[in-house]
Amino acid sequence: MSFLKTLLKPSSNFTLKHKTHFPISPLTSLYTTLYPSSTAATSAASADEVEKYAGLGPTRPDEKPRVVVLGSGWAGCRMIKDIDTKVYDVVCVSPRNHMVFTPLLASTCVGTLEFRSVAEPIGRIQPAISTQPGSYYFLANCTKVDTRDHLVHCETVTDGAQSLAPWNFKLSYDKLVIASGAEASTFGINGVHEHAIFLREVHHAQEIRRKLLLNLMLSDIPGVAEEEKQRLLHCVVVGGGPTGVEFSGELSDFIMKDVHQRYAHVKDYIHVTLIEV
Repeated sequence: MSFLKTLLKPSSNFTLKHKTHFPISPLTSLYTTLYPSSTAATSAASADEVEKYAGLGPTRPDEKPRVVVLGSGWAGCRMIKDIDTKVYDVVCVSPRNHMVFTPLLASTCVGTLEFRSVAEPIGRIQPAISTQPGSYYFLANCTKVDTRDHLVHCETVTDGAQSLAPWNFKLSYDKLVIASGAEASTFGINGVHEHAIFLREVHHAQEIRRKLLLNLMLSDIPGVAEEEKQRLLHCVVVGGGPTGVEFSGELSDFIMKDVHQRYAHVKDYIHVTLIEV
């Protein structure tokens, strides 16, 4: 991942100015819940309340200020990379534990690159998250920001109730960086979420590759009608921006090389349509 290391290499050490400690008093109840030895008030808290609202309490005057970063995209990871962990503790909250090098994501859909080549773990971008006691990465979504009490409300990302039901927790922050990005636009087109695949994450590329190879193999089975072969092997790319054009080019190379060699029986049925909206 040398290209990621070069891209994320800081030009200079990043240091936040105005070292500030916010008052602890508004968060006394949360702090006592998280640190039972600090006060006898915690003994009155119920077990359910502690389990539901577990998290990180406010920093003490003798501790490093805590910087909470929401998101693990380009902006969030650059912030995490450049922050001076000798001065600050850093906590990253994101449903994705890695950064994706999106310009090369299209190449993974057809096997030109492997998925691990376009993903860099958060712990490698900022080693302090894996090694220092006050820095963390949490696999969670931010559901609410309380600017008055300097709290971030989070919900864990799990596989659902069958494995582990999600639960809520709170993080106290001294500095907050919101770098959660944006969602892909569907332009109000009905059926996009049900029938189309976005190309923003590694799991999207994995699904595209799986679907493409599956349709190639299904169309080669005896008894499949001509019309069905054409339907299975018709690839429609919606969007003529950098991602759409790059993916269409990768798909074209895949057809001209791999499909003609490995799926010669159905090579004449596959075609690509690029739609600009």
